[in-house]
Amino acid sequence: MLTTLKNTLKGIVFTVILFALLLLASAVFIPKDNTKEVWKYDYTANGFLAEPKDTIDVLFLGDSEVFSGVSPLRIWEKYGITSYCCSTGKQRLWYTLEYLYQFLENQSPKVIFLETDLVLKYFSVDDLILHAPERYLPVLRYHDRWKQFSFTELWQAPHYSYLDKYKGYHIYGDANAANTEKYMDETNESANMSKMNQLYVDTIFDICKRTGAKFVLYSTPSTKNWNMKKHNRTVTLAEKLGVDYIDFNLLQDEVKIDWDKDTHDKGDHLNYYGAVKVSDYLGKYLSETGILKNHKGESGYGSWNTAFEAYKKDVEKKLNIKYE
Repeated sequence: MLTTLKNTLKGIVFTVILFALLLLASAVFIPKDNTKEVWKYDYTANGFLAEPKDTIDVLFLGDSEVFSGVSPLRIWEKYGITSYCCSTGKQRLWYTLEYLYQFLENQSPKVIFLETDLVLKYFSVDDLILHAPERYLPVLRYHDRWKQFSFTELWQAPHYSYLDKYKGYHIYGDANAANTEKYMDETNESANMSKMNQLYVDTIFDICKRTGAKFVLYSTPSTKNWNMKKHNRTVTLAEKLGVDYIDFNLLQDEVKIDWDKDTHDKGDHLNYYGAVKVSDYLGKYLSETGILKNHKGESGYGSWNTAFEAYKKDVEKKLNIKYE
């Protein structure tokens, strides 16, 4: 009995010491800057960390449908509204929530969009359990930073220097036609939404409510990722929350997506030409809310004009077109 107790205590002491060491290592290895070389993982999504405090009015959250489908600098050009695409490939809702918390540390967005592709993507408790150690012990995510680590970092406060030149957007210029057979065919059926997904969406909604941000659900045009079953379920979700829902997959008259020319990977994601159409619609929608300012000409927003001019040149060079 005594031996068992001693072994148990040894195990507890070992676990506590190990956890303390991992906490210490996490404080050491967590990035103090957000450059590609230092951050490495999804650095464009984390470009908001270097944006001046309280200068971004609109936040777009979601997976790759966001960074391929919304151009913040296009919205800026047309309406003087500041926005950012905080999106990553194959993002899950637990990452979305992390990004939102981090974003709110330095920004006070008036509108927060959640792209619905990840809203209905199933994940299990096991997925969360596997992810949790990375969240609370960042050394597990950034363990390979020892290659770049400098002891001077121990005494440095975080200083973020990387400003993403497209505000989280990715330019895709090539076109590969989509197969639209059975795309958005009528049905009264609804897709399933897990209780875990619902909990995360409810949490994001509650954060928006607490901070005074308008919460909007939206679905990017995608022949591969969206259908009427998903639309129907999202309508139910939006009605339950009492929020706006924009499904671009049903706005063909307003947003004339050409599935021969406006997708770069056969209907999975939009290319630049499709993103322009979606961004123009979103910009108009945002301007009509009456809650956002046009910051063009305001002191402190000159960098957005500079960023747009560089973006315009990059579009013309990469796509060999005249920007319109």
